[in-house]
Amino acid sequence: MNHPTSTLSYDNKNFLLTWIKDSKLKDYNPINQVYGIVFNDKGEILIAREKLEDKWAIPGGKPEAGENIEETLRRELVEEVDVSVSKVLPLGAQKVELDGDSDGKSISYQLRCIALLKELLPQTPDPAHGSTWERRFVPAEDINKYIKWGELGTMMFKDAIDLFKNLEFR
Repeated sequence: MNHPTSTLSYDNKNFLLTWIKDSKLKDYNPINQVYGIVFNDKGEILIAREKLEDKWAIPGGKPEAGENIEETLRRELVEEVDVSVSKVLPLGAQKVELDGDSDGKSISYQLRCIALLKELLPQTPDPAHGSTWERRFVPAEDINKYIKWGELGTMMFKDAIDLFKNLEFR
């Protein structure tokens, strides 16, 4: 199967990114991120930022020892943006590979799930940094105006919106 790819320059290194739509996320290792595309009952998507000068993003973070994908996402959603979700469904993985890595030792995966908002909780400081994240729901069709992740991001959000609309998710 042909998966869309792009290159990202970060910390003086080039990385090859590949978007893989797949519902079997447990097949990807090592996992260094689990992020959620959270939909409310209006079909809007939750975006967040830690500081006003930060770019908008979707919430999520790194798995802790012994956590599965869903546990990681649920914990990160409470810690960062104070939301609980009723359902979590796997969406896919972004494969991250150091450009020029011929032996594949640099490969890692950033997992993406969709989730349905259960409750907006009172906001509290993120235990990792002590700041309270700004959170906002935006129309799904406008998500790429807020989160500018290029072609791979556009594809990922399209896949998320399609999954949300087409499954008995709600």
